[in-house]
Amino acid sequence: MKTFTTVSALLAALVLSPALAVGGAAQPVAISYRTFHYTCDAGRKVDVSYVNYGKNGPRFAVLNYAGRTYGLAQAVSASGARYASLYGPDVSSGGLEWWEAKGEGTLSRFVGSDTRNTAALLTGCTLRR
Repeated sequence: MKTFTTVSALLAALVLSPALAVGGAAQPVAISYRTFHYTCDAGRKVDVSYVNYGKNGPRFAVLNYAGRTYGLAQAVSASGARYASLYGPDVSSGGLEWWEAKGEGTLSRFVGSDTRNTAALLTGCTLRR
């Protein structure tokens, strides 16, 4: 239920943003999302909702991890789907990166302000059956 509420709030904010940008005249935008439940090494779990804003618009991931919710934006990747945020579990330890490729996900935190340097929080994340 928490995932649905969080994703619903994000979707509401995205729907309202075009209306505010064009003086209150809302433009129709197709927004969709799917939620996936992953089990990672050592039995730890993460739920990820992938949000698509329009046909060619931005993509987001909403993660529920360790009892908290994080919003990440799609980021550049050589392969797979990569999402990143400058905010993480501990503001002083850097943001988060979720990277899913070939059916396996990894959740990492950025080490300091260098987004090229990460430390894994969850590895071997696969869809729960």
